Amino acid sequence: MTNKTLVLSIALNGYQLMYNKELATHKNYAKKQGYCHQAVTRPYISKLGVECCWLKLTLMRTALLSGYDTVIFLDADTVVNDNCPALKTIVEDKKYIYMAKGYSNRFNSGVLIALNNKQTIEWLTSIIDSRLTRIQKINKVGWGENGHVIELSKGVSFIKELEQKWNNTFDYDLSDYIRHSNCGPMRTSIINNLFHKIVFSLSARILAFVNRKQPTSVQACNEDDLSRETSIILSLYPKLVRC
Repeated sequence: MTNKTLVLSIALNGYQLMYNKELATHKNYAKKQGYCHQAVTRPYISKLGVECCWLKLTLMRTALLSGYDTVIFLDADTVVNDNCPALKTIVEDKKYIYMAKGYSNRFNSGVLIALNNKQTIEWLTSIIDSRLTRIQKINKVGWGENGHVIELSKGVSFIKELEQKWNNTFDYDLSDYIRHSNCGPMRTSIINNLFHKIVFSLSARILAFVNRKQPTSVQACNEDDLSRETSIILSLYPKLVRC
């Protein structure tokens, strides 16, 4: 592996079409900085539904274990602007995880930068392993992995809070590096909001149907699905384990 920084994004369940322009900015940033780049757009429909966001953690962990020094994950609905600097400009001693806080003043995992370190791997693993456990109400975001990231980031000394510029979810006037529409003030498009409502509704129905068909418990099914889909993606995208 000649290049050891990976720019990673995941766009499934129609997001690969909705956010095609945003994904192009991720690729441009990687090319400008000389990083490896991978946008995961298959399988086109994820069995995990909206919970496919958990794949960011399993894929990041795999990429780091395979030898990447740094992985930056970008949600599909983020736009990386031309002024975004190299990742080396933010690195501090004994800091291995980098995130900015969103409009709720809690860490937003839509932009997640991880440096290869034993503590990083253990932190990612702890979140993945806690996937089916309850989190405190104050940390909940409604779905996905972000609530678990918030809860398991508290008091962690090797996590560094980034400037809002690195993940701007609410300030239209900010000269930001990465602008993130997510589910907050930045998402004003009626079409985008309608699309997300449809995706959430269909995902809930698919998951309910799949879980009804399984002879094992829902928890076991969900755990199996995450591992299975991670393996499928790794077979489709060899760049995740070597650049």
